[in-house]
Amino acid sequence: MRALKHRDRSIDPLPETSAIPETRTRPVMSVVATFLFGSVARSDHVEGSDTDLLMVNLGDETRHVSVGHASLFLYPWLRLKLDAKEGDLFACHLVYEAKAIIDPLGYLPKLKKSFRFKSDYQSEIARATELGWFLARFGEGLNSALQAKRILWCVRTILIARSAELRDPIFAPQLLAARAKSEAARELLSKRHDQRDDAALRHSLRMFLIEETKAEPFHKQASRTAFARRFRETSNKVALQTLLQEQNSQTGYD
Repeated sequence: MRALKHRDRSIDPLPETSAIPETRTRPVMSVVATFLFGSVARSDHVEGSDTDLLMVNLGDETRHVSVGHASLFLYPWLRLKLDAKEGDLFACHLVYEAKAIIDPLGYLPKLKKSFRFKSDYQSEIARATELGWFLARFGEGLNSALQAKRILWCVRTILIARSAELRDPIFAPQLLAARAKSEAARELLSKRHDQRDDAALRHSLRMFLIEETKAEPFHKQASRTAFARRFRETSNKVALQTLLQEQNSQTGYD
């Protein structure tokens, strides 16, 4: 699960790096707990699934490191606790599915005690919907891997947010597929590991958005520039990171 990875991290993904930074260039961090979450924690993983680990630290650094099929999130405890109090979807994911690997001081129980649902998750749905429409209309400019990853993020975030509004949060793709109203959602989720044509993915995403969300005139008419401006105005971090990754890929720095 790469970024609710936000692949399954259904919140904003963290800054990524391809290798663990050298400790001699950074102060030693106080890691107080390590949690396993995602498909491995749920025991519904398949060959090639990521092993998702979250390390809780008492500093203020947030980082996401991917090495092969290992995905490591470094997260400050104070931010994690605040996110739980505010009903953040990633915190919700941890509260409902994480398993403590190392937790001598009981940080996972503390996190569960702190968690409160938001009154609604319409802002999360709106951000995922707007990125979804951008991808459906302009996604051909992205490399195939990034496009597929972001399409899945949009679909899962919308469905997870709706389940959270029902106070019955679901994160497993196969369960989300079973609850989805549209055939497009079920296809995207059930065939998420299959190699598919980029245009076919965008078409399925468009059908999902038409069937399961309320499209605004903006979504179908806005230019790329207008979408980018909207992403900045709404602090759509996943969308902004997607634009940055697209730019870096085109300039050879990805």
